[in-house]
Amino acid sequence: MSVKTASCLCGGIKVEINGDPFLRNLCHCSSCQKTTGAAFGSLAAYMADQVTYVESEPSLLKTFIDTSPESGDVLKRSFCGRCGSPVRVQRGCKPDTLIVPVGIIDGDKTAFKPQAEFFCRGKANWVGDIQDSMTFDAAPPKYPPV
Repeated sequence: MSVKTASCLCGGIKVEINGDPFLRNLCHCSSCQKTTGAAFGSLAAYMADQVTYVESEPSLLKTFIDTSPESGDVLKRSFCGRCGSPVRVQRGCKPDTLIVPVGIIDGDKTAFKPQAEFFCRGKANWVGDIQDSMTFDAAPPKYPPV
């Protein structure tokens, strides 16, 4: 089992991840675009017990309740209260899972090649296709297998 570390930009929130994600995906929905400030979110989904968050000071981890996702789900988007880095997403319909933004994970990102792309109807026309990746115009009916 692999152990990975991650952190926000200022290092105030550290993350330890045990094992591999059950899903690696890009999300092109407008909510992910706005929260990342990019054309898509690059995400890795884990079971909640695989991921541990440690704050360098009390109450540094802040959470925004996002009711705007195109999926219709309610998302708890957590971020560092000091530097603003997004560090976690928790889906209301899947409270036993955590989604970690790939960009905060330390080291090489090769192992995080997306298996799927969600909400491709919102994909920028200048974003290329990913070989061997499944694509969905909206949310998939269920998470694709690893």
